[in-house]
Amino acid sequence: MDDLQMDEKLARLRRCRRDMDTLKKEAEAIENEVKAELEARGVDQVETAHYRVSWKTVVSARLDAKALKVERPEIYDRYAVATVTKRFTVT
Repeated sequence: MDDLQMDEKLARLRRCRRDMDTLKKEAEAIENEVKAELEARGVDQVETAHYRVSWKTVVSARLDAKALKVERPEIYDRYAVATVTKRFTVT
């Protein structure tokens, strides 16, 4: 791939990302409307002819790694796992 083809690919990537951002905002707006309707009805689940939608509270427990690192660094160091990733950026 030469530089011109690379530029074309990157321009297409930028357009796709912009479209994704627009679609994401639209999806979030629709989701918020549905949530508001569930609240207005005073329910956490609705079934239509084609869909079942629910918006329920979920409780989960997670480890506070920052607090553990401060309060018990020896335990944190013992169980901490390093991960390696590659970051792709276009500017």
